[in-house]
Amino acid sequence: MGTYVIINVYMFVRLWVTLAGCGLLRGFVCGVFALFALSFPAGRLLAYFLPVPLIDAITMMGSLYISPMIYGFLLTVIADIFRLINGVVAITHNPPPFSTGVRLSCVSAIFGMSVIITLAGMWNADTPVVVTHDIAIDAFQQTEGGDTPFKIAALSDVHLGQLTGPRYLKKLVNAVNEQFPDIVLLLGDTVDSDYFFRDEDIVNEAAELLSSFNSRLGTWAILGNHDYYAGADRVEKFLSRSEVAVLTDEAVNVDGEIMLVGRVDRAASRYGVKRLDIADIVSLSAPDGASIARLMVIMDHQPFDLDESMNYGADLQLSGHTHRGQIFPFNFIIASIYEKSYGLYKKGSTNYYISSGAGVWGSPVRTVGRPEIVIINVDNTSNGGYDGQ
Repeated sequence: MGTYVIINVYMFVRLWVTLAGCGLLRGFVCGVFALFALSFPAGRLLAYFLPVPLIDAITMMGSLYISPMIYGFLLTVIADIFRLINGVVAITHNPPPFSTGVRLSCVSAIFGMSVIITLAGMWNADTPVVVTHDIAIDAFQQTEGGDTPFKIAALSDVHLGQLTGPRYLKKLVNAVNEQFPDIVLLLGDTVDSDYFFRDEDIVNEAAELLSSFNSRLGTWAILGNHDYYAGADRVEKFLSRSEVAVLTDEAVNVDGEIMLVGRVDRAASRYGVKRLDIADIVSLSAPDGASIARLMVIMDHQPFDLDESMNYGADLQLSGHTHRGQIFPFNFIIASIYEKSYGLYKKGSTNYYISSGAGVWGSPVRTVGRPEIVIINVDNTSNGGYDGQ
């Protein structure tokens, strides 16, 4: 929040100074700016004190503001750097102090560019794509009588709540069902916050949509950090009524075809929940049936400590959480935090896929990557497929 305050104070001061001499326009523009800047924290601080329609409107204002704030800030910094250099070496024919017309043109250009980028990002965030990868695994055996790869459909970071509702969820469900997967996996952060549970009609509609995933082996899920923030018990009950099986540090052998290991999210430690090692999960949950599964898949929301799955000898780990940064330039920050922040990866004999997520958080804008539905086709090495770093 400190960074947010600093950015907005800087932009407000620059806007106020730049519009000097513009009369009522100065007060109007700065007032509108302040209104949008305050709407983001207000939407979160007042969420439980105002009527739902009003808080939805305030929250949407604040969420929409995030993207133009970021790009407005970056463009303002660039303009200020140029202004300082121009004052020394006179790059332009009209060095400072600039005329009112030049200053208005600069403000208009920064505003216009920020809005255009935001609108493009909103369209991008609302148009999920299906990303398909083929993975070859030595130990994988096809089911009896089958000659096709095992197809996994994975979704992470849907973030059902104030920004994502049934309309968008229906898009995701329909796109998954068109792929005819063998199994559907939800990789955490299905729910954004406890605000989602304020409207029972929306909760019921979302539950009905989640129950309409169509696959041979059903839909399985783990909880992400936001699911814990929303209330792990409430999210588990919601997923259960949606016909989604939730794994919390549990392993399950699904029809002898796939061993799923669903790990507790790291955020659970804040609530006194201890996270088990993979070996302990398997030994406690499936001591007798572990060896007959033909494929071991680890579901772990946050892609930290990737060596754990490799050391255990898992075939595949699926994660999300990073959003691939979602909004430029945060993708560079995210890439510096994680060993792998997005995409396909391999360590030893273990394959990894870190998804950019199917939804958004904080703002309904995505200027880095696309919201994605991940399809992983698992085949035997002898039949080809991805087998590299």
